[in-house]
Amino acid sequence: MSMNKSDRNIDKESICAQAAILGEMLTQSAEYRQYQEAKRNLLGDRDRSYILSLLRQQQMSLRLAQILGVALDDAEGDLEQLYETFCLEPVVCDFLYAEGRLGRLISEVQKVCGNKLDLWIENDVVEHVQNRELN
Repeated sequence: MSMNKSDRNIDKESICAQAAILGEMLTQSAEYRQYQEAKRNLLGDRDRSYILSLLRQQQMSLRLAQILGVALDDAEGDLEQLYETFCLEPVVCDFLYAEGRLGRLISEVQKVCGNKLDLWIENDVVEHVQNRELN
C-alpha cells in the first residue's frame, strides 16, 4: 500500500526539526545579519539604547491604555514626536529599519504558515456576514 503526502502522519519532532532548519535559514538571511549588526551598534551606545528602551515601554503603556479604552489626550502625539526626533540618530534609525525588515520577513513566514493551515477566520466571518445580509 502506497502512502501519498496527505496520508502521512508527521510527528511533532519532525515538525520541530523542520522549524529548526527554517530558523537556521533565517539566521543566514540579509535581514537577520543587518538586524544583528544594527543591534550590536545600538547596544554599544548605552545612552541611546536606554532611551529607546524607555520609549518602547511608554509606547506599550499607551497601547495598553488604548486597548482598555483610556483617553490618551496628547500623550500619543508627544510620544510619536519623541520617536521621530530620536530616529534622527543614525544608530537608532539603522536599528529600527533593520528590526522592521526582519519583522516583515518573519510576518511573511507566519502568513504562509497561517494560510497553509487555514487558521485565519476573518475572511470566513466577513463572507458569512455578507452572505446573511444578501439573503
